[in-house]
Formats: sequence, C-alpha cells, structure tokens
Amino acid sequence: MSKPVSKTTIGFFVVGAIALLVVAIGVLGSGKLFKESTPYVMVFEGSVKGLNVGSPVVFRGVKLGAVSSIRMRADYATKEMTIFVYSDFEPSKIEVVNMDKAMAKETTLKDRYANMRELIGRGLRAQLEMQSIVTGQLQIALDFYPDKAAVYKGIDKTVQE
Repeated sequence: MSKPVSKTTIGFFVVGAIALLVVAIGVLGSGKLFKESTPYVMVFEGSVKGLNVGSPVVFRGVKLGAVSSIRMRADYATKEMTIFVYSDFEPSKIEVVNMDKAMAKETTLKDRYANMRELIGRGLRAQLEMQSIVTGQLQIALDFYPDKAAVYKGIDKTVQE
C-alpha cells in the first residue's frame, strides 16, 4: 500500500520553488530588479536607426545607464514627427565626493533632476554615437558642449528632459 502524501512536504516544495524563482530572476536579470535608477528622456532630430532598447548611455566611455524605451510622437496639426528616447541612469555608477555622506544617501529624484538641470546649464548634451561599425549599433554619448544650446521639447512633464 502507498503512503499518503504529506501536506507539509508539498508546502516546502512550493516555498522552495518560489525562492528559486526569485533568485533566478535576480541573477538572470542582472539584478536590475534591485537596482535604483533615475529616468530621463532625450529628444533626437533625425534617424535613430541602430539605437535599441538596452543600448548603453555613456559619459566619456563610462556606462551610466541604458535606453529603456524609444517612442515617436506625431503632431497631426503641425505634421511634425518627434523621436524621443527614455533611458534609466544608475546613480550608483557615480561616486560623489566632498559631500556629507548623509546628504549624498538621501538624494531624491527631485534632487537628481535639479543636479541634471545644472549640468545641462553647464553644457551637458546627448548625441548618438556609433558603438560598433560592424553591427551598426548606436549608443548615447554624453559630454559637455557649452557652445551648443539646449533644446527642450516638453514631451513628458513627469520625466526630466
């Protein structure tokens, strides 16, 4: 005769499977589930052919984030087509020095946006740059170009442009 199935054993099996699933998502998802990120939107005139979701956003060769979404808006009245790219920056990639540690840890999204506006005021600009000649992949390169004026389109009021 067979032994009856233990409900406790089934419970342990289910809990173990859920724990294994959470660990797998954390490992296979590169830990993005647990990383803090700051969203930004950038507007580009012309083609973004070769730019994909997941393409890097770099500042002088240092990867600070990645493209999270690429969208296009068509204005029926003006017949204008605008391409805008959402990206997520990882604040942990930037080490801030000469700042009170308590203040550095307590920076909010509003503070980060204010800091970014200050950098844009000093000439920080984004441009498309070839990541690989072989594949034609693009990346977004950030650098300071104080002689170029910042152009704001006001696409998304909830995210810093």
